[in-house]
Amino acid sequence: MRGIPGALLRRRNAPETTVLRAAIVGVAAVQAVVLGLLARRGYWMSDDVEFLVQGGRGFAPGELLTPVNDHIAPGLRFVYATFAELAPFSWDFTVVTRVVLQALAITLLGLLLLRLLGSSWWVLTGTIMYALTSLSMPSFMSLSSGVNNLPAHVCGLLLLHATVDWYAGHRRRAVAYGPLSLLLSLACWEKSALILVTALALALYLREVPLHAWLRQSWPYAAALTTPLVAFGILYAANGSPSTGHLPPFGTLVGLAGKSFAVPLGALAGGPWTWTKVSGAFGLANAPATAVILGGLVAAALLVTAWRRDRRVLLLWASVGIYTLVTLFLVSYGRFALFGDAFTVHYHYWSDLSIPLTLAVVLTARSIRFPQPVAAGLVAAWGAAAVVSLASFAQYWDDNPSRPYFQTLRAELETAGPSVNLWDTRLPGSVSIALVEDPRVSPVLRTAGIPFQLQAPSSEPRMIDDSGRIRPAHFSAWATAEIPPRPKNQFCAVLLQGAREVTLPLKATTTERPAANWFAKVSYLSTTENAVEVELIGSDGRTTVVPATSGSWPAAGLANAYLGPARTPTDLAAVRIRTTDPKTNLCIADVAIGLPQVNE
Repeated sequence: MRGIPGALLRRRNAPETTVLRAAIVGVAAVQAVVLGLLARRGYWMSDDVEFLVQGGRGFAPGELLTPVNDHIAPGLRFVYATFAELAPFSWDFTVVTRVVLQALAITLLGLLLLRLLGSSWWVLTGTIMYALTSLSMPSFMSLSSGVNNLPAHVCGLLLLHATVDWYAGHRRRAVAYGPLSLLLSLACWEKSALILVTALALALYLREVPLHAWLRQSWPYAAALTTPLVAFGILYAANGSPSTGHLPPFGTLVGLAGKSFAVPLGALAGGPWTWTKVSGAFGLANAPATAVILGGLVAAALLVTAWRRDRRVLLLWASVGIYTLVTLFLVSYGRFALFGDAFTVHYHYWSDLSIPLTLAVVLTARSIRFPQPVAAGLVAAWGAAAVVSLASFAQYWDDNPSRPYFQTLRAELETAGPSVNLWDTRLPGSVSIALVEDPRVSPVLRTAGIPFQLQAPSSEPRMIDDSGRIRPAHFSAWATAEIPPRPKNQFCAVLLQGAREVTLPLKATTTERPAANWFAKVSYLSTTENAVEVELIGSDGRTTVVPATSGSWPAAGLANAYLGPARTPTDLAAVRIRTTDPKTNLCIADVAIGLPQVNE
């Protein structure tokens, strides 16, 4: 069979297989540890925090099958639930996990090259190329990208090993782990189905019989791989929520295509070399024209070599092209309308392109007879460019504002003790972006297992500022309820007895009436425990609930109930108070709607 070690003629200076295996493991260990040390310099990103909070809900099927944005990713949900269960908000625990997966991926790629090329120094060269390429590094740094992409790398490479096993005659072994690897990969990242294109290209590259005989040989394996596709397709159809989208205009799409093909071309030159800073600690690829042109020259030379010396390698190059086109259309259709061209150069979407690209480059370049000094110089130049790319990305990654925020907040909470009473304000914009489903601080603290009180009536709540410090706060009212005059011979103007509701107009305390996620401060008098619901009514008639921190208001005599934030932003027109218990006996003294603010 093509590429199987026993069928290759070894050159006199070819390394021993055991030496190559040791070198592969060494590269994997060193590079994974280096990336782990770089990852440790960063900290949580916005998606990481949100997914950990959601993972804290547990392993129930309903939670695992809840869409992530518009993805079905039970594997991602399972990993985050495991993190939340074993070591909530332990960044180092996630780094160790990713180091293991990255080392495994590099080892699997190196061993795959060893099976294809036998004892050749190109095996080690390809392993180093895969280990150093910048395509994968951003997905390793960010946990939310790594949970998608690292399993996709490992499982995708296992699928390629299974493909080699099938055509080497180890069919039971191939069927035992190939389909399972594909299913696990899909569970973490639907887009990882693109590895099937590379698997098909590799299968055709290894073909040694006529096409009709190859089809008869291949259909049982193809049927086995169809099973996880059908299973995941049923799962997606039953639980998915694909976002509606549309392709941008043709001219825009052409420009996006240029940016897309610049990704593999820049990688061939060790690119992207430079990055554009976004989100404080993350960079988007910003390859200069020099890197793209240089990568284009390398690609042209390799394609000409493949055409002249081993045209079957063009199948691997075709898989690179198909991967690029599919990613272009997926990102353009589903993400361009909201994010523009940012996701086209976001390597989260390009990470596993490094697998077919590495295979195509190595299987082509091995046909070229380089003088040893030239070969060493080219490898060193590419490696130096790749290190520059990694280092420039790491500079941005090191500047992550979430680490000092969480470190300060933990220290403040330990000092304040479990009785500290906090407003449930949102995380700062440097930690949690506007698109996060639930940006409040309370779910994060609960997931981390940190004791605290939330908007308790026992004291005026304090507030966590944007640096993570706990500060005294006051409630800044933007509107107050218009309480009607107290009837004669009654001690209360707004008395709720039994299950009933009352709607009170709101009077603005300022000339501004903006929409916001408002809080409410309700002064009340009660000698019984009450179940109460509060809703805000906007000028358009829409209502939004102002959630309470507990299921009932305590019997505390004269007290304040602190509620919020409102679930959706609204302006201020009226407030509705509803009781549901027939035993309710509640006097509403005052209602203020506004926002807590740190005392200056």
